[in-house]
Amino acid sequence: MSKHFAQTAAALICLLLLVGVITPTALGQGAPSNIVREIVIQGNTHLDDDVIRAAIVKTQVGQPAVDELILDDLRSIYDTGYFQDASATKEQLADGIAVVFYVVENPIVTDIVFRNAESYAMGEFERQMRVQRGKVLNVIDLVEDLRGLHSWFAEKYGRLIHVTDLEADTQGIVVVELTETVLKGVEIVGNEKTKDFVIERELTFEPGDVVDIKEIDRSLRRVLMLGFFDEITREFSQEEDPSETVLTINLKERKTGSATFGVAYGKPDGLVGFVEAADDNFLGRGQRINASLQLGKGMQSYEFGFYEPYIEKGGTSLGFNLYRRNSNIEKKLATTENPDLEPLTGRKSTTGGDITLGRPFTEFTRGRLTLTAENNRYVQNLADDETEPHEDWFKDYATRIIGFGVNTDTTDHPYYPTEGYRNDVYLEMGLKMLGGDSQFAKLRLSHSRYFELFDGGYVFAVRGLGGRTLSGTLEENEEFKIGGANTLRGYSYGANDSLKGDNMLVVNAEFRFPIVERVTGVVFTDWGRAWDNDEKITLSELNNSFGLGVRLDTPLGLLRLDYGFGKDEENKRTGQFYFGVGQTF
Repeated sequence: MSKHFAQTAAALICLLLLVGVITPTALGQGAPSNIVREIVIQGNTHLDDDVIRAAIVKTQVGQPAVDELILDDLRSIYDTGYFQDASATKEQLADGIAVVFYVVENPIVTDIVFRNAESYAMGEFERQMRVQRGKVLNVIDLVEDLRGLHSWFAEKYGRLIHVTDLEADTQGIVVVELTETVLKGVEIVGNEKTKDFVIERELTFEPGDVVDIKEIDRSLRRVLMLGFFDEITREFSQEEDPSETVLTINLKERKTGSATFGVAYGKPDGLVGFVEAADDNFLGRGQRINASLQLGKGMQSYEFGFYEPYIEKGGTSLGFNLYRRNSNIEKKLATTENPDLEPLTGRKSTTGGDITLGRPFTEFTRGRLTLTAENNRYVQNLADDETEPHEDWFKDYATRIIGFGVNTDTTDHPYYPTEGYRNDVYLEMGLKMLGGDSQFAKLRLSHSRYFELFDGGYVFAVRGLGGRTLSGTLEENEEFKIGGANTLRGYSYGANDSLKGDNMLVVNAEFRFPIVERVTGVVFTDWGRAWDNDEKITLSELNNSFGLGVRLDTPLGLLRLDYGFGKDEENKRTGQFYFGVGQTF
């Protein structure tokens, strides 16, 4: 409630009290007997005597008539809120005193008018008011109603309002004049790295606008979903002019950059050294950059990516990736008839890049267009007596792909969603142009949803993934593959025919629960399978796994550790450990 209204209401009540204090000065002085024998109520035409008698608690029949106590009872009568005037007199009786309380009731409410609120459903608020038409006006109830009006407006319409004038005439017409609060300014506090403009471009309001709390909160959600902040709060100031306020946005930044290096050993690549660096908020400008380099025996791999979320004010984004990936590979030749055939070995080199242009469609939905060019070259390790690759060795090929995608995100947090959903639809088409060797079309769908089961971060999360080849033949690099840390934990990525193919289906479910600050536990189950177009499968043929995991919110980012139990070739449960960054979904 505005200061002006509070002062007006206080002045009204004080005026009524002043009248009450002055009136009892006409009380009689001295009497043969000062014992109260009777209490008389006069002047009330609509209210029962019981309403007034309930307020008279200090003047009692059988007790002396004390002026100070009568004054206290007059104040109590005023405090009921029903009266615009009240007085008391003492009349001498044969055996004592009759105290007569005379009241002037407030008018019967005939209408309640809210000025400057024609576009709002004030009838809905009026129905929940204590003050009602056809009843005696109670100024105390009216004050309480108007206190609730502030929160009702904020909750229903997201507006800050204050009462600038309040009138009630003798005809019972109550007039409440409202004024909406205007945003005088916006202050951003706590962003030590992030530039102000990165935050300001996510805000859909500016100084001079009428305060709309819902719009402000939607904008602050956009800022939170950038992933640069752990916490965002807002405050409204109290200005000398109650029609103005300053919004303060308080931010707590999180670390967005990381750099790692080390060595790893594994088959078939052997000893590999690597260095990686990334920052999701490069130089505090909201840009994303990542670079990596891997060096090993017979292999060199590098990758560089950059993303600019705003190439123009409308939110059009541009990103690109350049990469060269080398790895040692093998191709199995063993069959049931010839189980002793040695596999072919060699190296695979993939060089390519992609560029993506994105554009917002609505507050929660974006579209994107991606162009990808990739060349794949296979070199077989030949024996001394071999001059040509084996006929079953991989063939070199190039792909030129155009992709169209639409994604929607209504969740409430980039890392720890407790409500909302995420959708993604992506169509890829391989083209035989500009050097491309393969022609195909495939569709990938994803839907995840989040439910907070209990307060405090106890969340059930579920995701469905689907992929289908619509036309053409997929090269090895373009096949749908599942398994590993991000889809089907407990199984190696694309390790067998049930984990790679022309189509795929994956379902994940997780129960996420807090352990200690910045540490979250996960219980999960995964189901999935990949298959070719000429195959038919049933749900009973889906691979399945289950396991446990933890999420560690560290300065290096949200680290993911999972241990999943899948099935091996002998259909026995085996466990695999996984490390990743961010939630699985």
